[in-house]
Amino acid sequence: MTVPHATAQSHRAEEQAPSSVPSVRDQLVTVGWFFGLSLALAIVSIVAGVSSALLPFILALGPTVIAIALAWREGHGALARLRHSLVTRPARRRWYLILGLPVAWSLATVAIAVVLGAPTTGLFDKVFPSVLIVFPVVLIPAIAEEVAWRGFAVPRLMSAMSPLRAALVVSIPWTLVHLGLFLPGQMNGSLVVWAGVLSIVSYSVILTWVFVRTGGSVLMTALLHAGLNAVAPVMAGVDLNTEWVIRNILAGLIAVAVVSLGGFRSVSRSRVQHAAPATAR
Repeated sequence: MTVPHATAQSHRAEEQAPSSVPSVRDQLVTVGWFFGLSLALAIVSIVAGVSSALLPFILALGPTVIAIALAWREGHGALARLRHSLVTRPARRRWYLILGLPVAWSLATVAIAVVLGAPTTGLFDKVFPSVLIVFPVVLIPAIAEEVAWRGFAVPRLMSAMSPLRAALVVSIPWTLVHLGLFLPGQMNGSLVVWAGVLSIVSYSVILTWVFVRTGGSVLMTALLHAGLNAVAPVMAGVDLNTEWVIRNILAGLIAVAVVSLGGFRSVSRSRVQHAAPATAR
């Protein structure tokens, strides 16, 4: 009969067809290259003496270029999936409420500083128009970082581990890349390093939680990331070092709350790993 013969041909064709997603090993190798090249870029930039004004943009945009190049080399629709993550919106509109987190976080930082004895005179004098100017400035670097670290790295790590573990693994190279900003003469040179490390690890947990819960939306994580940076003028009336420590301890507590309240439970890995437009599948 012709039907079994046709079925056998179909099975053979499926076996010979290339997989739509690389193997776990290949994905981990690719993300390993991404981590290594991003760290190498950071080291070269620091050794080369890149100015404090330029270094943050190199550390934000450089890994994005590396991620895009590796996704293009990987094939299997990887570049299309990465591009699609930039326009993916959460299925539930309530997720847009998370974009109010930076405002609540910054106001809580100021409130705690006041309770601890910070002066209240002129506390919010620097908010406007600075807060309106800062957001557009930090948005592009935030988008770049989220494309690279959440959009590219996290789904590949999730092929072999839980989303929470992926968030913690990503936080290691992401932290190392940012350490150059704490060198003398750089943007964060006068700030304590431990609070900066706590900040980056906490951000990784919070942003990865939003990423996986919104079905792999880099759009949402980029907006939240930009918001966390853009509310700096709200806290500008507080002593810089005091504000730096309080805000990052709060970020750590938020990350702990996300994990403790089950933010990473029952997350579908495949929904994030394979999210892509139909034409790329």
